Amino acid sequence: MKWPLCILGSMPTSHRILVTGSSGFVGKAVVNHFKKQGYVVHRLVRDVRQKAPDTIYWNPMNEEINLDDFEGFHTVIHLAGESIGDKRWTDAKKEAIFLSRVRHTWLLAQILSRLKRPPKVFFSASAVGYYGDRGDEILTEESRKGTGFLSDVCAKWEEASQMLDQSKIRVVRGRFGMVLSKDGGMLGRLIPLFRWGLCGRLGSGKQWVSWIALDDLLRALEFTLTQDVQGVFNFTSPHPVTNAEFTRQVAKIVHHRPFLPVPAWLIKLMFGEKGEQLFLSSTRVVPKRLLEKGFIFKKATLEELLL
Repeated sequence: MKWPLCILGSMPTSHRILVTGSSGFVGKAVVNHFKKQGYVVHRLVRDVRQKAPDTIYWNPMNEEINLDDFEGFHTVIHLAGESIGDKRWTDAKKEAIFLSRVRHTWLLAQILSRLKRPPKVFFSASAVGYYGDRGDEILTEESRKGTGFLSDVCAKWEEASQMLDQSKIRVVRGRFGMVLSKDGGMLGRLIPLFRWGLCGRLGSGKQWVSWIALDDLLRALEFTLTQDVQGVFNFTSPHPVTNAEFTRQVAKIVHHRPFLPVPAWLIKLMFGEKGEQLFLSSTRVVPKRLLEKGFIFKKATLEELLL
């Protein structure tokens, strides 16, 4: 049975949500979504210059933490992590990606486990990169881990909060696909390029792209927080598409033919390991557990998203 967050627990704490990664594309949307629903949302920030009445400051690198600041939240939504899309994956960049996800998640879990009034729910983001490059294989939450840097990071990322699995905190881990919205994010940046005829399929175009509409991600997040569920959930549309189909659909809405394909060798030359794992890897993920629990997607297909 679904219970609104606002009636779970005592009134002062049941309205309170703490969000990390609130400055990102998804994080901003999450904060706005729950504020509109009437919840009191606080943001966990690492930049002391961002201090405001709705923020809590911590410095996980230097372990500057005040435990009292974390007391009394009903839900903690952990989205923070170094961007994987910007810059080339140098050793320093890969270390930053790893530490920001694994070490900081472990530290946050340690904090929550030591509280006198811990949250009822902890949601930790992960990614479909967990599954790696799997060709045409249909992947569910039960599928094995893949290989490669992203797979290793996602696996360690999820393991970092395992200490909470034995606590009274209900833990949900969401493996996000590519989050799409015409109003921003990756799709918002791509549409102008398509209008100028500067985007074509990547490599063969046969690689599968697992994606989710931002609106559905927000609804699925609230769904997992208000249902009595736990464990891993794929946050992806039930209808992944190939890169070639994705390119065709986006070009169609801007009434422009796709540009010439970008050969795989050029992507590898320009982006190295990042290009192989982000642009050429094939990951065909379906949200088996969300569907089994009764979640209904409003924008399940690219056509519905791009209308």
